[in-house]
Amino acid sequence: MFDGLIVGNMARAVADVAKEEDIAELRLRIGRPLLVCALSPRRIKARAVMAGAPYVVSRADIDGILLRATGMSLYSVSDELKMGYIPAKRIRVGIGGEGVCEDGKLLGIKNISYLVIRVPHGVEGRAGEVFDGAFGGGADIKSALIIGPPCSGKTTMLRELARRVSAFKNAVIIDERFEIAGVFKGEPSFDIGDCEVISGVKKRVAYENCIRAMSPEAIVTDELFGKEDVMAICDVTRAGVKALASVHGDGVRAIEKSEQLSPLLKSFELAVVLRREPIGEIAQIVQL
Repeated sequence: MFDGLIVGNMARAVADVAKEEDIAELRLRIGRPLLVCALSPRRIKARAVMAGAPYVVSRADIDGILLRATGMSLYSVSDELKMGYIPAKRIRVGIGGEGVCEDGKLLGIKNISYLVIRVPHGVEGRAGEVFDGAFGGGADIKSALIIGPPCSGKTTMLRELARRVSAFKNAVIIDERFEIAGVFKGEPSFDIGDCEVISGVKKRVAYENCIRAMSPEAIVTDELFGKEDVMAICDVTRAGVKALASVHGDGVRAIEKSEQLSPLLKSFELAVVLRREPIGEIAQIVQL
């Protein structure tokens, strides 16, 4: 279940309350019942059960998932652990535990006791309104900023746009957090069309190297967060490369009010605002 991450009694308990294709998240906390979050409506949660009682998550459950997600080597994903997640094929595992810090820098995470397993679901056709309308079916691709709250389908939208754009432009996916392409052992887990992919590299470094060496006409990048990401993507658009990127927010006004994020509205040509539910539904498209 979930690319081999969930096995044994836990897999059977989850299967008793929901089909795998209907699950958006699993939330695991040591000593607490396992929560299964449905895809839609997302707010409905069910406690996975075993023999009529809630399935209670153990330390062995957490440790087993971590080992399976990392190929038996937590050390191999030490950089990702510092950012609060583990990439596991097409699935991202969010982690919570005790931070190990020195001089204000996070060196690692110990005693991991909380996991959130987010299960991606393709929503085919959601990008059609943007691609066929705003992009003229590929004739007039614009730099587009995908805005939405958490779990609103921003990454799914980017992935589908990347696949469509790659039929018309030399497109490169900059996938710092392994979410868009889901690269595992060098190969994407999702259909990304004819895109090239750079995974697990800080955005500014990836942008600079990509523009120099790969001659992209369009760069598709995962979530922008903080001043450094904003400045880097603004440099991409100034270089004449189209950019497709996502950012957390509940609308254009929220981005305008943010000192760090507001420069994006001057660098992008289009804002696509998503609703939280149903996942991937477009609330509005705004020309910037």
